Amino acid sequence: MHAAAGTPKTSQMSWTTEAVSVRILDKHEAVMRDVLSARFPSIRFVDNAAEASGLKVLMSFRPPTDEPLEAYDWVHSVGAGVDHLCEALSGSGPAPVITRTTGHMGQQIGEYCLGYALAHFQKMAVRRALQAKAEWDKQDASPHYMFDASVAVVGTGSIGSGIARAFKALGADVTGYSRSGTGRADFDRVLALDSFAAGRSPDVLILALPATADTDGLIDASMLQALDGALLINVGRGSTLDHAALRAALDAGHVSHAVLDVFEAEPLPRDDWRWAHSHVTVTPHVSGLTL
Repeated sequence: MHAAAGTPKTSQMSWTTEAVSVRILDKHEAVMRDVLSARFPSIRFVDNAAEASGLKVLMSFRPPTDEPLEAYDWVHSVGAGVDHLCEALSGSGPAPVITRTTGHMGQQIGEYCLGYALAHFQKMAVRRALQAKAEWDKQDASPHYMFDASVAVVGTGSIGSGIARAFKALGADVTGYSRSGTGRADFDRVLALDSFAAGRSPDVLILALPATADTDGLIDASMLQALDGALLINVGRGSTLDHAALRAALDAGHVSHAVLDVFEAEPLPRDDWRWAHSHVTVTPHVSGLTL
């Protein structure tokens, strides 16, 4: 749960489902209305906050264009990200509580990251290339193993924890990194992010950070230069990674391959260098889907 500066409106209210008004801005609005109506028959659906009474709730991934977010007491993101909503808050007056949907996203994104890491370690692309040439080369085709791997996950929330569980199931040693370094049960250890460069380079570096003012460009040249041929996977937000620094790290061999599911601008422009780079895999923001 997130709230902007100031006292959230809901802390000053007492309410029941008989006094809840909900506006939904989503392509699945009809389905969501049916589900909510069946579960909470007394909820009232409205087209704007002016029509609402009682607890005023907005369900949307992006802010509405016809009224301020501060018109609501509670704003629920129908996706895992809340950056678009937080950016729309004016910062004045009581702030709505902001919550988000995660559901099985930690498990989904864990499978995505593990799948690409296994393909990398098992040299799937190398083996396909050898087969195309009818070339028998056991040395080039021999794999690395996940149970021998060290994995670093930057971001230790519900998404990062789901990623950690996926890798630990195959025996990997998983270190989480956060600003505070506070321990989390799903990791072998959690360290403060400012200690990253001092440690041994992980075999896999996974970025699971949200987009905030504090995380903008946080994964920079100094951090990437501390890597020694690692596989990098970004499933958080594109703005958290310095992509010019990534290109330099790929060229220098600090990063052996980058799997990127998120970008600064989406869709990724067709003329962007990452589409054609031989050591970059681009996917269209599909590692975690709101089901």
